[in-house]
Amino acid sequence: MNRLRAFREQARLTQREMADKLGISESYYCQLENEKRRMSLRMALDIAAILKKTPNDIFLPDDFAKRQAGTGTDG
Repeated sequence: MNRLRAFREQARLTQREMADKLGISESYYCQLENEKRRMSLRMALDIAAILKKTPNDIFLPDDFAKRQAGTGTDG
């Protein structure tokens, strides 16, 4: 299951409700969630705000986030 879907379900929102909040069709949102369409940065920011998450929480792969957390340290 992808993170976007997981966070949407955690927020107890349907695809229809997300689409309504974003001002887009349900089918368009479904395509975004299933990575059939690319989204703009503005759309990613809007989705993150609705879900009360950061864009990194939703869209960055776990391994990337872990690598970033391990950088910048002396040693």
